[in-house]
Amino acid sequence: MMRIKLMIAVTGVAIGFSMLGCSNNLQTENTLLKKENEELRAQYKESSGALQAADDDLRRTQDDLRAAEEVSAGLQEAIDTRPETISIFENINGVDVTLRDKDLALTVASDLLFNSGSASLKKSAQLTLGNVASALNSTYPNQSIVIMGYTDTDKIKKSNFKSNWHLAFDRAWSVRDFLVANGVGKDRIAIESWGPIKPLATKSASRRVDIVVVNE
Repeated sequence: MMRIKLMIAVTGVAIGFSMLGCSNNLQTENTLLKKENEELRAQYKESSGALQAADDDLRRTQDDLRAAEEVSAGLQEAIDTRPETISIFENINGVDVTLRDKDLALTVASDLLFNSGSASLKKSAQLTLGNVASALNSTYPNQSIVIMGYTDTDKIKKSNFKSNWHLAFDRAWSVRDFLVANGVGKDRIAIESWGPIKPLATKSASRRVDIVVVNE
C-alpha cells in the first residue's frame, strides 16, 4: 500500500514538473509570438508610410502634369483665338513668330537687317521692318513693345563698337527708329541689350533682334 502511495506521489510530482515545463514553453512561445507580432506591426507601419509617401509623390506629379497641361492649353487657346494676328506676322519674309507665355515675339535675323559689325539697317531690311510696322499699327496699336538686341559670342575685333553689348543696343535702337518713323508710337517702345549672353544653336541664329509685343 505504501509503495502504491509512493508511486502516486512520484507520478504527481512528475506530472507537476511536466505541467510546469509546458507552462514555461507556452510562456516562451507567447513571448516570441508577441515579439513577432510587434515586428510585423512595425513593418506594416513602415510599409504604409512608404506607400503614403509614394501616393503623395504621385499626386504631386499628377497636379504638376495638370498644371502644365492647363498652361499648354492656355497657350494653344491664345494661338487659336488669334489666328489672324499670328498669320499676319508669319507671312512677313524673315520674321519668326513665337509665343512667350502670352507675349508675342517676332524674331528677325541680324544678318537680314545689318552688315557684319554694323548697326545701320540694310536697304533690303526696310521692306521686312516696314511690313512689321504696318502689322503692329493695325493689330496692336496701343500695346507696349520691347525691342531686344542679341549678338553671337565672338568678341568684337574689327568694329567701332566697344563690346557686343553696345552693338546689340545700337542695332535694337536702329530697329526702334525705323518703327517710329513708320508710325509706331515711340512712347510705347523699350530697348534691351542682351549682347552675347543668350546664344542659340548657331552664330548666325544668335545674331538677332526680337520685337516683343507685351500682353498687358
